[in-house]
Amino acid sequence: MEDILKPKIDLRQQPTVLCENCGGHYFKEVVILKKVSKLLTGSSDDTLVPFPTYMCNGCGNVNEEFKLFDEQKKIDD
Repeated sequence: MEDILKPKIDLRQQPTVLCENCGGHYFKEVVILKKVSKLLTGSSDDTLVPFPTYMCNGCGNVNEEFKLFDEQKKIDD
């Protein structure tokens, strides 16, 4: 009965994400850190919040779809 509810997806037939800069298809996970002021959190120290994203392993480019924050898009452009 569970087989009816779960679609069978062949990942080999799905599109591969390519680097917008060099066309590479290998990526590594990197982290953007945001510092949240202790004044906003009420804690005794500032807090670092990690946001994982992906960077091309070949050229270091971060595709537009992986850019998480507006200022990151402005800095890189």
